[in-house]
Amino acid sequence: MINIYEPKGKAREYSPLALNIYKGCDHSCFYCYVPNILSVYNKKYEHNNVVPRDALLKGLINSCKKYYNTEKQVLLSFTTDPYCKANDVYKLTASTLEILLKFKIPTAILSKGGHRILQDLSIHKKFAKSIKVGLTLTYDNDEDSIKYEPGAALFTERIETLKILKENGITTWVSMEPVIFADQSLSAIKKSIEYVDHYKIGKLNHFPEYEKNINWSEFLDKVVSFMRISNKKFYIKEDLRKYNKGTILNDDEINMDYLNVKKME
Repeated sequence: MINIYEPKGKAREYSPLALNIYKGCDHSCFYCYVPNILSVYNKKYEHNNVVPRDALLKGLINSCKKYYNTEKQVLLSFTTDPYCKANDVYKLTASTLEILLKFKIPTAILSKGGHRILQDLSIHKKFAKSIKVGLTLTYDNDEDSIKYEPGAALFTERIETLKILKENGITTWVSMEPVIFADQSLSAIKKSIEYVDHYKIGKLNHFPEYEKNINWSEFLDKVVSFMRISNKKFYIKEDLRKYNKGTILNDDEINMDYLNVKKME
């Protein structure tokens, strides 16, 4: 049964509540941590085999009753993507959003689905200022997107999607995590900055062979400087802050809940 839950650890930095609509994801990102975690509990687990959560809509309605008209934001999703290719078949993200809207639950979306996100644009608009729609940016070019995230939308499509969302009055955001090549992450920020309301910025974890090649202190300095010059709101995740050697961050820039969407009116 699907339930809204309270994430822990690094995940909590993104949202006080979360909801996973599907089991699995068909984006096949090489850096994805989820298969390694879930295969511990189920040796036969196949992350590319996407299926709806058991008793999805009934379970969600029961779960939403607990959070009716809450001030806490719920995030879609951590262990899956609400706009993975399988959603074109099941179309459960739209139904999920309608239920969250009915129960007045402020909602954040994080996806690499590109134009598939726009299928539900009319529903997003119903939330007004109580929704934000975000995309994860990793590389700054389509070639690396195809190579390392073969099932996800291309980089250029993600930028186009942010532009369309912004033009339609939707609050937009970007998750800059994982940071695999610092120069590409900085470039992706510069290429998206016009269409993004705020950023959450972290680093790369679980890949020491890549991590050791990045000067994280220098990356932090550069990204904070550019955010401020661009007059953009941002949050620096704790794992990146550990490398701070002198950049002064204000209270909002280290407040994990500062950028959450607000309670519905």
